[in-house]
Amino acid sequence: MNEGLKKKIEEKLYDLGLNTFGFMKAENLKKASYDYFSKRKERDLMTSFEETDVEKKVAFLGEMPGAKTILSVAFPYVYDTYIHSKGYFSLYTLGQDYHVVVKRYLEEVAEILREQGYEAKVYADNNGLPERYIAQASFVGDIGRNHMLITKNYGSYVFLGEILTDCPMETRERGYDHLESHEICGSCSNCIKACPTSILGTEFTQTKKCMSYITQSKEVTDEELLLFKGRLFGCDTCQRACPLNKGVATSTIQAFEPKGFMKYPDLKALASLTNAGFLPYKETSSGWRGKKLLQRNALIELMRRGERPEKAWISTEYLARYYHRLENIFNL
Repeated sequence: MNEGLKKKIEEKLYDLGLNTFGFMKAENLKKASYDYFSKRKERDLMTSFEETDVEKKVAFLGEMPGAKTILSVAFPYVYDTYIHSKGYFSLYTLGQDYHVVVKRYLEEVAEILREQGYEAKVYADNNGLPERYIAQASFVGDIGRNHMLITKNYGSYVFLGEILTDCPMETRERGYDHLESHEICGSCSNCIKACPTSILGTEFTQTKKCMSYITQSKEVTDEELLLFKGRLFGCDTCQRACPLNKGVATSTIQAFEPKGFMKYPDLKALASLTNAGFLPYKETSSGWRGKKLLQRNALIELMRRGERPEKAWISTEYLARYYHRLENIFNL
């Protein structure tokens, strides 16, 4: 085992301000989790945002033949839990796009392995890995009743990233026999009661009905439009209801510091976004679904508040469709 190399990796992580991580054997996940993900697929619960090929989702040797170790790292992102009263973005979107930040940090760690002749691949959410299950298996945190990973220091306000390597290291992992027992929650069911679409409380969550997913969906039903209630991108309701998120440590990662236009969104500015005006949003995690979706979500909140948008803002057929639907829904 490469204990000296592992120590260098740990020291690098601490130097980067990352103190919540774990190492597990690369071959330990497949057998334990295959049934769980297969059942999710059979129930048509997988979304368009995730890998739907179960084999690819759990077969790490397909990602890297000869892989020996997975490093799972939690990145805290919350500076404070302020929520703007006139429409809000989920806390995870307020700073720089986490895909870019997580990858940049992990590449620094991976380079230590590469310098010693080992292969190392970095993963930052936009991949097929079942990150929460890797994190739980490697003791980074525990999956709660809201199906989010909850860490000791930062609660569930963390991003997850991984490094897959062919370097053998000492690891610590646990099985999946208690994966859905949510022991960390005790008897608490706050998130189940708070969920705006009532999808929590069962082993297999209907992720397609999660409000965070709905706010990012290009097409939503009239019933779903009524549930936005200020949500401009993402949700956070189950996280805000969780007592394990009270008094957690805040992030020291400067890239995640909230941008003013995200923390204090201007609905009219959002609804009337130009291509040039959209550029700053592309640097956050809210920009990947495009300008029109942010405009639509701003329209929803404006019209829910009884305000009619300027005609010039309804600049596409897509926005016009939603504008007319919202007129009827909110009796404007």
